[in-house]
Amino acid sequence: MTYLFSVDIEGISGVVSGPQCKMDSKEYDRAQELMTKEANAAAKGAFNADADHVYITDGHGKMRNIIVEDLDERVELFSGRPKLLSQMEGLSEDLEGVGYVGYHSSAHSQGTLSHTYSGAVVDKLMIGETMASEFAMNSFLAAEYDVPVFFLAGDDEIIREAKELYPEIPHVQTKKATGRYSAKCRHPKVVREEIEEKVQDAIENDMGKIIEPDNTRYHVWFKDAGKLDNIELLPSVERTGPKEFVIDTGKIETNYKVFRACTMLATVDSQ
Repeated sequence: MTYLFSVDIEGISGVVSGPQCKMDSKEYDRAQELMTKEANAAAKGAFNADADHVYITDGHGKMRNIIVEDLDERVELFSGRPKLLSQMEGLSEDLEGVGYVGYHSSAHSQGTLSHTYSGAVVDKLMIGETMASEFAMNSFLAAEYDVPVFFLAGDDEIIREAKELYPEIPHVQTKKATGRYSAKCRHPKVVREEIEEKVQDAIENDMGKIIEPDNTRYHVWFKDAGKLDNIELLPSVERTGPKEFVIDTGKIETNYKVFRACTMLATVDSQ
């Protein structure tokens, strides 16, 4: 049995501000350590449930945050970028399930450090009729590979959003958002113990669920009309307004990749 954990940093207990998430900040090292320990707790829970293989993909920023030598020696880590499937690198039909650690809510929520894929660029993403978080984006991609989602750890807002797609999802709430840059954080040790326990229980009781979208269409709003000028070069993108566009190739994975390319092109200075 092989499991994949996609790990982000903004939903980790104790992480509440932008500087904690940036490599050039004095606060980053502590957040990096907290992220690594929560990821490791998830891996240990899977191994406790007799997993044969556990993959972790680093899903934050430049994607080289997790301290590999602090992980369980049985874990294999996808680190660095670009990765073809980004936060879901390692996804394949051979997986028994995928779990999420350190996840945050969508751009149109009141969660701590909430955003959708690119905080600097994306204002809103709808996939079909779903206001999509990174949890939704990645879960819909997993469904195309017939891989169930079985676990989530993050703040109260991402758990609320996730339950709209999977009401009984096994989860651990790491903190309660009290503002965009503040939260009531649970003690990291308690959070890690619960992650390990809940992951093990979810696997042993076969609690995974395939989460499919009602429609594969991506409808995207950017924060700035100028950021769309470059993406009109892509034949699979239809601009539908000053700040909005549609990607509708009929396949989630293709839409996912085109969307990521759009966020990259939006950061290119055209002046």
